[in-house]
Amino acid sequence: MKELFKGLIALAIIIGVAGGIYAYDIWKESQPLSLQKGDFAEIYYIGYFENGTVFDSSFVGENVSYTTPFDEKNHTLVKLKIYMGKDIPKKYPEGWSYSDIGTIKRVKVPEITGLYKALLGMKEGEEKIIKLNASEAFGKKVVEGIKFNTSAIFGFKAEFEIVKIDSENESLTLKYVPKIGQNFTMPQYWYSEPITQPYWLWKNATEVISFNETNVTLKVTPNKLHNITVFPWWENASSVGYNDTKIWITTTPPLGNFTIYWGNYEIPGKVLNVTEDKITVWLKYGENETTQEINRTEYFDRIITLPRIFENFPQLYVGDNLKQLGYSFHELAGKNVTFRVKLLKIYRIED
Repeated sequence: MKELFKGLIALAIIIGVAGGIYAYDIWKESQPLSLQKGDFAEIYYIGYFENGTVFDSSFVGENVSYTTPFDEKNHTLVKLKIYMGKDIPKKYPEGWSYSDIGTIKRVKVPEITGLYKALLGMKEGEEKIIKLNASEAFGKKVVEGIKFNTSAIFGFKAEFEIVKIDSENESLTLKYVPKIGQNFTMPQYWYSEPITQPYWLWKNATEVISFNETNVTLKVTPNKLHNITVFPWWENASSVGYNDTKIWITTTPPLGNFTIYWGNYEIPGKVLNVTEDKITVWLKYGENETTQEINRTEYFDRIITLPRIFENFPQLYVGDNLKQLGYSFHELAGKNVTFRVKLLKIYRIED
């Protein structure tokens, strides 16, 4: 009898636990969704400054105050469709596409970091007031004197200072910030100025030796002297020498045929003779043929002075670099703002 009684108690406990789990599942399913990373949603919003001035909202065709209720019966409102992710979605709610995802003043919600964080966890039907400082909203305003790193000028990462902002033309004047002893590979273009000598043949061989307010002086120390390819059609045919002031490259091509590839054109050629000083080549341009003599050895300066100041540089090219530091060229950058948001509906896409 005792064993039967114990069995009935155990069965009752199992039934009770199972019933509790089932009841919890029913309760959980009845609760409104809370917004999570990767969800899609529709919201109403009003964005306003600290003085109460509204700068953007879901209301259409009317001036509203920051306290105006989201009342669809008395106002025309447009739902803002948002995606709670910084990547491009792989799937969308039925009837949605990437172009449906809206912006606030041309900025997607995840890029307004404070708003994005505050929306996470909100439930359908919930309304919230979200106060944001500038760095959490549209970013800190870009001002003169900011220093940042970018590879947009030289092709390698270097430090620059903003010395002038031209908002009308959306451009900047930048100053290169060199460091004595800094080494890098010389680019083929110093921003828009072509480097006519082949300093880029030597990796990390260009050193900053001095600078003033407007210029920087560089010294190149070749770190490879043999089997140099100056001309692609004469591979490994050159050797290098240098002294305190000069670098020289001597080319010894093999006798015989070669081809110069220039864009979509092929120029056939032939090395006819090589002397101590000259290379004699035959070239054919279409129907024209010519014989030319070129110097075997070319000399150029080991030390070169280049500008530090770069004008009329497009803001767009360094926007991402500055964004990493919290800065923005946006019209509302530097402004503390508040959002009043109502979460209307959540769309959760299962993988």
